[in-house]
Amino acid sequence: MALAPERASPTKGPAEAAHAEIWRRFVTADHGTLLHYAGLNGEVVLPTPEDCEAARPNGMSWSTPIEDGPFFGGLYLAALCQRWQVLRTPEAAKSARRIAGGLVKLAKVGQTPGFVARGLASDGRSHYPASSEDQFFPWLYGLWHFVKSDLPSETEKREVHALMEKHVLAVEEHQWRVPCDPPAFGFRGDFLRPKATDAARLLFIHRIMHTLTGQERWRLRYRELAQEKVGKVPRSRLEWCAAGLALDPPEVGESFLWTSSMSQAALRTLWKTEEDPQWKKAYAQGLSATARAAVPHLARRYKYRRDNKSTFDIDWRFLNQHWIAQADCDAAIQLARTQLPKWAEHSPRSPWEDDCMREPLFAAWMISLSADDDVMAETYSRVTELLSTYEWGGLYTSLFFIAVAVHYQTELHHLE
Repeated sequence: MALAPERASPTKGPAEAAHAEIWRRFVTADHGTLLHYAGLNGEVVLPTPEDCEAARPNGMSWSTPIEDGPFFGGLYLAALCQRWQVLRTPEAAKSARRIAGGLVKLAKVGQTPGFVARGLASDGRSHYPASSEDQFFPWLYGLWHFVKSDLPSETEKREVHALMEKHVLAVEEHQWRVPCDPPAFGFRGDFLRPKATDAARLLFIHRIMHTLTGQERWRLRYRELAQEKVGKVPRSRLEWCAAGLALDPPEVGESFLWTSSMSQAALRTLWKTEEDPQWKKAYAQGLSATARAAVPHLARRYKYRRDNKSTFDIDWRFLNQHWIAQADCDAAIQLARTQLPKWAEHSPRSPWEDDCMREPLFAAWMISLSADDDVMAETYSRVTELLSTYEWGGLYTSLFFIAVAVHYQTELHHLE
């Protein structure tokens, strides 16, 4: 049985405070994209067009403030559409439309269909050559929420529909791999790996494309892919989804709930839109299993201390001393991975915020997406305390935007 709506109210204040702080420091003024990090007064060092051309510090744009624009913007837009659904204020509509506009721009600056830029350089146009499946999917997820809301006009809906279809068709043509821009740089990521995260995303794409286009081929392919057995120990994608997402235990300290979370969001959409009772039950099982696996990660918030004095240097350019030329995406990934430990050593507060802020907040979102009344009731007080833990204005990384999603997803669940 769902919690009473009024019980969700303690999280509204922290969620709205998080929303305000995101707009104070992390939404770019010129084009409405989200930054990964910024100084406490909004300071940011944007890459130049020359940096992007040379792929400095790396072609992935990792460790720069513009490495996750479609990822963060897409998930945030979905939350803002839910926020609009609850609040119905001019500000709520304006915020959602602004972020949607940023996502549209990221999908138009490249010359390669299927490519969505991670972010924009100081000229508002230049971008690094690599995107990824973890950028493409949230971009699609966010705009899906936008076009099915009553926020865009019919003309805007048609334009965004066409943009979504164009890029999905291109990724499909590339065997569900995400291309770089230029194409000669290669591909980064795909949606075909035999695991629950990829199964949920691939099925989601087919499901919404049937809704968007009305083309029967998307529905038929959705049914085929769901039943296709994949993996060394073959199981259908429906079975992968029913098993839930494999989450590392919190003591590992190297988990990535933030990237897995988008697959939980995909699962929830599949669950809500599926008519077959057995398939719907399978999706519900996966949602519940993932939520329960996420629960232990809530405790990581106890590592957070408001008086933590570890440093965060917003100027990423020290990494350029470790730069080498990269012929393709594989070389860019290799270089970027060698730079990650140097980034963490130079700005130790970055991995600290990942551990004690990012992961528990994304765990809370995964729980809120589950539609499992039991696990939501069991964790209600812990999630409420979690959102009240942080001093948003003292955080350098923007991933606390997901607090908005936690609150409004829970609010709408109460009203269902």
